[in-house]
Amino acid sequence: MLERMGIMASVLICEDDKNALGMFCKLLEANPLIDEIYRASTGHEAVSIIKEKSPDILILDIDLPDMDGIQVAKIACELRPEVAIAFVTGYPDFAAESFIVHPYDYIIKPIDVERFQDTVNKMAVKLECDALRSKLKLTGKFPLRVEEGIMFLNLDEVIFIEKNGKETFIHTTNGIHKCAYSLKDLEINLNERFYRVHKSYIVNVTMIDLIQNMGDSYIITFHNYDKTVLMSKNRFQLLKDRLI
Repeated sequence: MLERMGIMASVLICEDDKNALGMFCKLLEANPLIDEIYRASTGHEAVSIIKEKSPDILILDIDLPDMDGIQVAKIACELRPEVAIAFVTGYPDFAAESFIVHPYDYIIKPIDVERFQDTVNKMAVKLECDALRSKLKLTGKFPLRVEEGIMFLNLDEVIFIEKNGKETFIHTTNGIHKCAYSLKDLEINLNERFYRVHKSYIVNVTMIDLIQNMGDSYIITFHNYDKTVLMSKNRFQLLKDRLI
């Protein structure tokens, strides 16, 4: 499992063709982002390795002699939802069925080596980024890309986040910061104190002073901050049901 700040991922490759399995392993062994490689030639063998080793990435052939790769992926997702999955197969007809487990990629044999390597690299990097975001959530930090580099905002200081046209403004107790992220992109970095109150606003509920009924909508005011935020009726009802 990804436990370190540096990108090093473990991979399970499940392929019943010995020559193809050997080729995949050689490609993975040459990849500096991969530190452990597990091999399986059947679906049941793959499931056993997944249960024992919890690999970060699964590269699965779909057409296996016992349990198909999609079934293996379903079991893996139940055990560890964040696992990254890519399918390799000679049968493009399986593509639609495979999307039930949200694979990162679907590679048709004979594989394009460059695409295979690119897929593995992107999965490893995404897993590391997700792990870092989780760690930052626990420390209450918010990574924000700015012109000078990366700023780490303290979530305790964020009052609300506002989307205005193509720009996003993060209102904090120490000032307003502009960025180009969408609210959806920012939400993945936030913890349980933040709530989407409107299509254009996310608020820190611990900063709220009052929610006023204005007829067609609601107005949110904050502690020691003179700006207000709109709240839609349906979002108010959802928040009310959660809190009262």
